[in-house]
Amino acid sequence: MDRRSDLLGTRERRLMTAPMQVRADGDDTLVVEGYASVFESPYDIWGGPDKGGFTEIIDRRAFDKTLKSNADVPLLLNHGGMPLARTKSGTLQLSTDKHGLKMRAELDRRDPEVQSLGVKLERGDMDEMSFAFYAIREQWDDEKAERRLTEVSIHKGDVSIVNYGANSATSVGLVDAVRALAEADESELAAARSSLDRAEAEAAQRHLNAYLRAQRGARTTTSLAAARAVIEGLA
Repeated sequence: MDRRSDLLGTRERRLMTAPMQVRADGDDTLVVEGYASVFESPYDIWGGPDKGGFTEIIDRRAFDKTLKSNADVPLLLNHGGMPLARTKSGTLQLSTDKHGLKMRAELDRRDPEVQSLGVKLERGDMDEMSFAFYAIREQWDDEKAERRLTEVSIHKGDVSIVNYGANSATSVGLVDAVRALAEADESELAAARSSLDRAEAEAAQRHLNAYLRAQRGARTTTSLAAARAVIEGLA
């Protein structure tokens, strides 16, 4: 039996490499901002069409209804454990923009889990996000090779900071990079273009980090996925 027919209305998870920013807000609060999902960025499920799976895309309007309904959503670590923040308490805010599902969490530094996580986030040891959801509406192509999620519910789902993601469309530090590049003048952009090496992703990552430190004093370092994404944006 085709597992595709069983997906609608069941709890699903999507691991995605998504950008996060971490900063202190006073002595007791750590603010984490990032994306738990990205829009219009295809990724493979069950190995993709070539391996019996399919490609999935999240529509830009997929979260509109669930967010308007004041969904109760916790921020978790690897989809488990006690909440680090929660929409119900106001310590987690979820919204959408043209890029994806954005989250902002205010974490209490008195919490031992937050203390441990904060160090890992600031060092870049953990730099990816995920979300758990229920598909409400979907569209399939004729070959059942592509699924578009047009409406999902995240009520009683979650957003999570995770060890490993599956979609390299974005990554930690990309928000800082995009903002810095958006504010850069033509001479700065020319310097960035000349310093980013398309052929070697690791070199591009090093050059991008150096550029951000020099131009904007960015504290967060970028991943290889962020470097690739910015290179594409500069092309």
